[in-house]
Amino acid sequence: MTNKMPILEIQDLTVSFTGDEDDMALQDISFSIEKGRSLALLGASGSGKSVTSLAVMGLLPENARSSGSIRLEGRELNGNTDWQEVRGKEIAMIFQEPMSALNPLMTCGEQLVEGIRAHQPGISHKTAKAQAVSWMEKVLLPDPLQLFHKYPHELSGGQKQRIMIAMALSNKPKLLIADEPTTALDVLVQLEILQLLKSLQQEYELALLFITHDLSVAEWIADEVCILEKGRVAGNHLSDYKKVFVLDEHVLPGAREDALLKVQNLDVTFGMQKNWLGTPRHIFKAVDNVSFSISKGNTLGIVGGSGSGKSTVSKCIMGIVPAAAGNIFFKGMDLTALSPKGWRSIRKEMQMIFQDPHASLSPRMNVGDMLAEVMQVHHIGKGGGQRQEYIRRLLDKVGLPVQSLKKYPHEFSGGQKQRLCIARALVVEPEFIICDESIAALDTKMQYQILNLLKAIQQEDHLTYLFITHDLKIAEIFCDEIVVMQEGRIVEAGNAAQVLQYPQHDYTRQLRKALL
Repeated sequence: MTNKMPILEIQDLTVSFTGDEDDMALQDISFSIEKGRSLALLGASGSGKSVTSLAVMGLLPENARSSGSIRLEGRELNGNTDWQEVRGKEIAMIFQEPMSALNPLMTCGEQLVEGIRAHQPGISHKTAKAQAVSWMEKVLLPDPLQLFHKYPHELSGGQKQRIMIAMALSNKPKLLIADEPTTALDVLVQLEILQLLKSLQQEYELALLFITHDLSVAEWIADEVCILEKGRVAGNHLSDYKKVFVLDEHVLPGAREDALLKVQNLDVTFGMQKNWLGTPRHIFKAVDNVSFSISKGNTLGIVGGSGSGKSTVSKCIMGIVPAAAGNIFFKGMDLTALSPKGWRSIRKEMQMIFQDPHASLSPRMNVGDMLAEVMQVHHIGKGGGQRQEYIRRLLDKVGLPVQSLKKYPHEFSGGQKQRLCIARALVVEPEFIICDESIAALDTKMQYQILNLLKAIQQEDHLTYLFITHDLKIAEIFCDEIVVMQEGRIVEAGNAAQVLQYPQHDYTRQLRKALL
């Protein structure tokens, strides 16, 4: 550190919440970031990372009590601050879940224009639109003029996050807070976004507070680190993080048996650019002649970049999207020929853990009722007491306290919500589970804990997994075999370690080189 005045200086920040049993969220946190420098805030879920960022942005809830100092270029923010002049202009933030932060009723482009005009008085809509399109190009969005007129639900998860990055940077803030901005991105796009943030930081001498649970990302992006554990500073070196969050060793793959799932020559198409009669003018082939099988008790990984067709394959297997051609056999039964009644009888045997827990958990039900409803629908357990006891054991397995039973999804962190989704999939004791980026939102230690849990359950109950991920390191550790997809097609397949350590296809090599 030099003697320059830091852009952001936090001293002895303490935050507590009234009404909670464990109300001390942060205790005596101190760090600073200079102009043009980056600091990674590292820690597990619930360590206080996001609470720190909300405190800096003045977005703590009403039941929060804070003390200590938060200074922006020497100006105290922790008190009576005109946040309208600060937020979005001097300090900007990229949130972890873009669907929660983007307005579903406005096009992505108009949301960018709104932010630009709010902080640049007198600017015309035409000029603001030009700036918005320019920023969309800078964050590597394809065809910005077309995407300008699209709504958030029409974009992929990675595209939505890049819109959030463009919105945050559009007014050239002094301090950028990035709260897990690359968690949902594949490795190629992740590296591009990190390189983009790095180049913009250097160009504008931007101070960057980068919140992450990924050690390799922190090592790549940050000049300095601050490690949080249970609301306290646990260290200021990457070696401290390795000591605090020791990773478990993964267990050996399960035994091979006959194929439980077999996909043959699968095609999935979507109609694009419909005319006034609703007839598609263009057919987009999202999945093109895909074939693979999974032996009972094994794990097959599907890896690839955003838009490669990974999630579309999984949704087709689950009957969420129809197959245009090909067959999907589960225990010898052709799923593509099933009637709605046939699907109802097989749902208990096949479960899916979705990528976005925010979108897949009901905000109107608490955890206990949510899991009990699944058990009731599938006739599991003889009564409420037996079901509640089963749910308590299940919550303990996925690392959630029994107090979670009465809580609602919005009261959990992103990682905790994903653990609820895992519990919901396991509650019916299925034979086959699709994990669609199911650990992407978890911190590194919890990722390995959940992987170990899933593998232990797999060995005990002889479960079969289809594991969809953009993280090649996780795929190599967790999967027995993998297929690599690019633009809807399989370009390489085989033993996980063999394919990833000795890739034969150029695209697989690109994915491998993009690893941080």
